[in-house]
Amino acid sequence: MAENELVIDDDYCKSMGNYFYAQGQTLNTMVKDYIAAVEKVRSNAIKEGEVAEALDVYITYVKKLDEQIEEISVIAQNQVNDFLTQVDNADEYLF
Repeated sequence: MAENELVIDDDYCKSMGNYFYAQGQTLNTMVKDYIAAVEKVRSNAIKEGEVAEALDVYITYVKKLDEQIEEISVIAQNQVNDFLTQVDNADEYLF
């Protein structure tokens, strides 16, 4: 006979939320390092001309990524916590 039991592994869910948060922190650091490297190339190697202008535009758009990945990772971690809270609240009514 099939079971009608749903088991949520809280520890696994929490560890995945922490994993997504840590990955977001790491990726955010990588984006910051990338921005710094591209800005260094712009200021030290490509001083003027069409390539310099294109690089300025590129840097402007890359800077828009700064902090975005970290924000997404925080949202992912919050979603995990909200999910577990909702399951716990629903569980009170079932048992």
